[in-house]
Amino acid sequence: MKNNSSTIINKGKNLEEKLSFPELFFISFGGQAPFISLLTFGTVMIAMVGTAGAFAMMIATTVVFFNGIVVYFLSRRYRRSGGYYIYALYGLSGGLGIETGWSYLLYALAYGGTLLAGGAYVLSFVLGINQIITVFLVSLVASTMVIAGVKVSAKYAMVMSTIEITIIVVLSIIFLHSSGWHFYNPVIYSPYLLAAVIFGLGIPTGYGSIAPLGGDAMDSKAIGRAAITVVIFGGLLATLFFYSLGSLNFTGNLIIYLITHFGILGLIIVPIIALSDGILGGIAYILADSRTFGAMSEDGRFPKIFSRKYKGKPVLSELLIATIFVIVLGTMTYFIGLYATFLAMGALAGLMNLIIHTSADFSLIKIATRKSKGRIKELTAGIVAVSISIFILIDSLPGISLTIQYLFFAWIIIGFLYAETFTIVSETSKDIPPA
Repeated sequence: MKNNSSTIINKGKNLEEKLSFPELFFISFGGQAPFISLLTFGTVMIAMVGTAGAFAMMIATTVVFFNGIVVYFLSRRYRRSGGYYIYALYGLSGGLGIETGWSYLLYALAYGGTLLAGGAYVLSFVLGINQIITVFLVSLVASTMVIAGVKVSAKYAMVMSTIEITIIVVLSIIFLHSSGWHFYNPVIYSPYLLAAVIFGLGIPTGYGSIAPLGGDAMDSKAIGRAAITVVIFGGLLATLFFYSLGSLNFTGNLIIYLITHFGILGLIIVPIIALSDGILGGIAYILADSRTFGAMSEDGRFPKIFSRKYKGKPVLSELLIATIFVIVLGTMTYFIGLYATFLAMGALAGLMNLIIHTSADFSLIKIATRKSKGRIKELTAGIVAVSISIFILIDSLPGISLTIQYLFFAWIIIGFLYAETFTIVSETSKDIPPA
């Protein structure tokens, strides 16, 4: 069958629930779990680079922005659910599509798991609740809302994200005021700068959760526009927050600081926002993982039973992915605790982020080179994005624990072997379904 990447066939046309641009924006922004990301990722970044946190955040936002541009171009081309798997499948090859989809499954689990673990950790830390109970509570609520439908998830994201944006801006102004409006040059060098960037990538990367929702969007261009808007807005918001902390020369634990600084108000607000954010992040990435797994099942890469839909929803895929999230988080928390789970998943999510975006970058480059006329912007975006991603990946590895590195490379190798075996057995490259 001819693989025409410009052909757009909406396989999701029977879906009853369609998402508008504002809904996609808030699901994506909710996928950043902004407040909890700043508390958890931010605490790690500040521990690594101190007042260079704002600079690390600027670099991370730049990396995410260029990869967001790539998603912007690719999402306009394909309407199928599946995101990065679909981009690699039609932009590169059947085998690389499987490898990318396989990598995304771990990325979404790691990133969504990081946000769920972060939310549960803050809640447990502040209220003194058992960690196992807390992580099950947060992950089960997120899973339940996903099963309830994308519209329910979107409405929840719109309300809670608006509240969080307001809180982050107000806190930033309070910190700057407390410093006596001390403004400084944020470009500060640190030997651990790029290792901090790996964690910083997790803050404005919420668009990774909407890329697989192509079949759920009302407008084929909405996902791309939402992706770019979220990166810029989320990145600037996080940079403002870190800059305001830098004006205070703050280098400690953000959670403890907020509680001690704001007293009873902090004790009330921090746990509520932590619970909300953990749920928001879980919703976004359980949705994204289920759509990717469902698309791969639809193409026969996994058992086709998981592609079955009820009222346009891949319910079996959602149930499977939600169950995996709950089991993995519960097991890791039991053996190593919530904070260690957060750190491990955060580092793994950062590395997998660079892998799936490198795949998307090469997909765009290959598509752009097929017809050079009018594709200069796409080609340039792809080349810049892939260069930055590969550089950050290589340079940041020494700052990541060997255990995470082993898991990272093992997952990629297993995916490669599975993709090669599948391609040989079923001649995937000759049987690629239409986009």
